[in-house]
Amino acid sequence: MLPLRDVNPVSKPPLMTRALLLANVALFMPVLWAFVTGDQAFYASLMRSLGLVPGEVLAMRNLYSFITCMFVHADLLHIMGNMLYLHIFGDNVEDVLGRARFLAFYLSCGLVASLSHILVCSLTGMGLDVPVVGASGAISGILGAYMIFFPRARILTLIMGYRGLPVQIRAVYYILGWFAYQVIWALAALSLGLQVSVAFWAHIGGFLAGLSLGYLLKEEARTRAEERSWIGW
Repeated sequence: MLPLRDVNPVSKPPLMTRALLLANVALFMPVLWAFVTGDQAFYASLMRSLGLVPGEVLAMRNLYSFITCMFVHADLLHIMGNMLYLHIFGDNVEDVLGRARFLAFYLSCGLVASLSHILVCSLTGMGLDVPVVGASGAISGILGAYMIFFPRARILTLIMGYRGLPVQIRAVYYILGWFAYQVIWALAALSLGLQVSVAFWAHIGGFLAGLSLGYLLKEEARTRAEERSWIGW
């Protein structure tokens, strides 16, 4: 399922969401340059220096990577997918929280996502030396909060193999489906002892962090929604 947009207007320009989009795109430029020039050594250096390496963090080295890893992406499809989700879901969560709190929320969810990934790596012994990059942990938190704030919002979704026409799905069903996908793959990889290229446990941790924070702030979301004559709950 590919989300195209949500039917959920905002009351003010989502400046922080746009700033995060621009920051991610800006930090992707060196990665793109490495692809264009075919400089594999430079690419590997970027991933290693800016990505989060669980073994390094457990040794209390490169702790800055908790932040930098959220803004670096491995390839074009990686950043396009993440920025699509940030664009669709981020503006409404920012509208509820306000710009400063939205940034704090975003970084907090990304931090919990990274810690979740590190925990699983340390328990299984897998992926300790593999750099992890991408905004998906923080964006997973946005999905969790969005489901709390706007469960009835409609998500225009393209379902592969379904007559090629987009359909509208309630946010609560779309996001629960997305979360179920993460859990199934995370448990499958864990049970089979597979090291996969997607940090599913980071997604799960980030989502649960966003869900929890969203629940704590839902009354404020309800008040703001009623002021704008929205139906949030």
